[in-house]
Amino acid sequence: MSRPLPPLNAVRAFEAASRHLSFSRAAEELGVTQGAISKHVISLEDFIGAQVFQRSPTGLSLTQEGYTLMEALRPAFAMMSDAFSHYHRKPPRSSICRIATLASFASQFLVPRLPEFRQAYPDIEIEFITSVRLVDLTREEADLGVRYGLGEYEGLVSSRLVKGMLMPVCAPSVLKSNGGDLASLLATTRRIQTAGYNEWRDWSAIANIDIAATQPAYVIEDFLVAIKALTIGQGIGLLPHLLVQDQLASGELIQFSDTPLEIPHTFHLAHTTTSVRRPFVQTVVEWLRTSLAHLN
Repeated sequence: MSRPLPPLNAVRAFEAASRHLSFSRAAEELGVTQGAISKHVISLEDFIGAQVFQRSPTGLSLTQEGYTLMEALRPAFAMMSDAFSHYHRKPPRSSICRIATLASFASQFLVPRLPEFRQAYPDIEIEFITSVRLVDLTREEADLGVRYGLGEYEGLVSSRLVKGMLMPVCAPSVLKSNGGDLASLLATTRRIQTAGYNEWRDWSAIANIDIAATQPAYVIEDFLVAIKALTIGQGIGLLPHLLVQDQLASGELIQFSDTPLEIPHTFHLAHTTTSVRRPFVQTVVEWLRTSLAHLN
């Protein structure tokens, strides 16, 4: 069994007082009262059963026991100082917001907007934990989660970030090669299917288009892979508006139909009841909602 240690506040008070040979200067260094230093020293003396300071009208001096203890503690305090010194250069933990999310959300939305966020909030850092698994926000070091689904996550507070909207998109060259004709496009071009269900069946019903005789679909469940396939002209797709908004704005992708498909699956913000109480996390939440408000 390990030997019991004295109260660490008492050890710290003794170490400061032994350097300054002054209770008042030790109290100033540690941000406590002189009386508190005196009580801590007495507590230490009671623990070791020996007097560590000699008090006299001319000042404070160390006893032999006090000097021996000071010499033993100095290397320990020096080692602790060295151990913690390199952390001083890092931003405090309280200014780092860690978001657990899919790589597609991080790549298509967060990363392109990081310069804008840093300019607006230079004192807050955003870090990503990108994974296809559902990160346990109650146990792992993440403040927020952005997930794609129905928003039902046990033990978490969840709210919709954007409306679930799939946009019919393709590369401009693909539509141009079919003369801009939708019927020709569907007859000659492979569809890319990303959802676990057949989103094309639902889209064809609201668009009033028969896709029974069209080309078979590619099944590409990863949104980033699907977007890449679309931008290089390998098919047509129905993808979340949030993920393709930048490509639509730049003209890298275009809509091949004016009929989007609204679905219940979408991106949700998830967090514990305590995480959003931190001011920096609340700032990130508000920034996310403001930045995505046009998609609701």
